[in-house]
Amino acid sequence: MRAKRLYHSFRLLMLRSATSRAEYLKKHHILGGIGENCSWGPWLLPLYPELIVLHNNVHVHKTSRIVTHDFLNRFLSLRDSSVDYGFPEKVGCVELMDNVYISMNVTVMPNVRVGKDCIVSAGSVVTSDIPDNSLASGNPAQVTGRFDLFAALRRMGRSQTTAFTNQEIPMELVQKEWDRFHKRHDN
Repeated sequence: MRAKRLYHSFRLLMLRSATSRAEYLKKHHILGGIGENCSWGPWLLPLYPELIVLHNNVHVHKTSRIVTHDFLNRFLSLRDSSVDYGFPEKVGCVELMDNVYISMNVTVMPNVRVGKDCIVSAGSVVTSDIPDNSLASGNPAQVTGRFDLFAALRRMGRSQTTAFTNQEIPMELVQKEWDRFHKRHDN
């Protein structure tokens, strides 16, 4: 099993885009399930990838981690061998529902479901379920906003994020953003 996971991780390393990695995972039935229009950024597969389900339009940043197991029972048993903590390794499923964005450096722990229409902010650690229509952030991740309001503000242009050709931002927009940033922070 380990060799198979390493083989697929090596193959994922060869694929340049997160979308092509998701297609590879789907084609080879590596995850427990993967829907349409998904992207999988990580190059390495977690242990027990069959315990991970991605529904439609799920995007996982390449520096994020989805964890399906822990060895705490083994750790506790080594500390106090007189207590039976059960099987040394505990596993759990992770389900990411429709329209979920997992930002950079997010860790999703076992036995977690992230609901429909959710964004998990950078650096968060998801230790419990996130309800539908949520923005979540922190360690542990907690609901900090609503997805529908965030999307509405984005549509109204209340965001500095814009698509640029070849990832080059016009200098006049750079200056405008720095002026707005300083105005907000100088008060």
